[in-house]
Amino acid sequence: MTTAFVLSGGGNRGPLEVGALRSLLEHGIVPDFFVGTSAGSINSAFMAASGPDLAATSRLAAAWHSANKATVYGGNAFQIAWRLIRGADSLFSSDGMRRLLQEHLPPGVTTFGQLRCRCYITAVDLRSGRLYLFGEDPSAPLVDAVLASSAVPGVHPPVDYHGLQLVDGGVVAGTPAGIAMDKGATVIYAVNLGPSEEVQPAVRGVLNILSRTLNASLVQSLLMDLDRAVADPSIELHHIYISAFGGLAFNDFDHIDEMIAAGKAATDSYMAHPQPRVIARQDREALQGRMIAGAHEVLPLFAR
Repeated sequence: MTTAFVLSGGGNRGPLEVGALRSLLEHGIVPDFFVGTSAGSINSAFMAASGPDLAATSRLAAAWHSANKATVYGGNAFQIAWRLIRGADSLFSSDGMRRLLQEHLPPGVTTFGQLRCRCYITAVDLRSGRLYLFGEDPSAPLVDAVLASSAVPGVHPPVDYHGLQLVDGGVVAGTPAGIAMDKGATVIYAVNLGPSEEVQPAVRGVLNILSRTLNASLVQSLLMDLDRAVADPSIELHHIYISAFGGLAFNDFDHIDEMIAAGKAATDSYMAHPQPRVIARQDREALQGRMIAGAHEVLPLFAR
């Protein structure tokens, strides 16, 4: 039996995953490896570097407490405007994020080969449009991998790596459970902070419709992974969806402890009655409904 923890994207809601990790470890579940994307890449890399135990979750919580708007999204309106005028690749620099990662990762851990357990981190190459997977090359730099995986296009700059132009892995697969299956996991705990399981109300406005359309593509990726797990009797996939703090502003870092508690409570609730195959079927129906709702919003736009 090979166990993997898969941690989704979620931006500044990443502390929810800290609570989920704490719950899983308290239930005696220890992963053989991690798979992470975007915010999940931060949590996965830290846990793999420190060692997957409860003490590491406390240090990870402290790292999230050190994050703030000025560091991650530094700059005022004039500075942002100047970046746009100069033709910068993003609204914000990634310098503050790089410093945070370097300060909080364990000393001496700079590459994937120095991790205490396996970790795979996803990014997307803008040049080819393909998913890029860190973790197979032990010499790959850990901080660059996390920066690439969490570089939301337009918000933080792409990471240039061996001729590739890498951005947020969540653009293609928000909860990359398929990677865990590819790497031999037979028991998977996928913590999903992304697309919700409920059908959402209709949205209006170009940006909102585009955002919902992107969510629909992420839902499809998750559905494929759920279907794959259901079809393979050797795989036990637990999909733990956490919806708390869904309306949080992207630059709000003032609710770290509350999010950790909410993530732990949601995971404790799931672990009280874990039903991986039943949950997968329910997720498929609910998520398909959300995709249909999204399509109803987008199609009229192109029909006009």
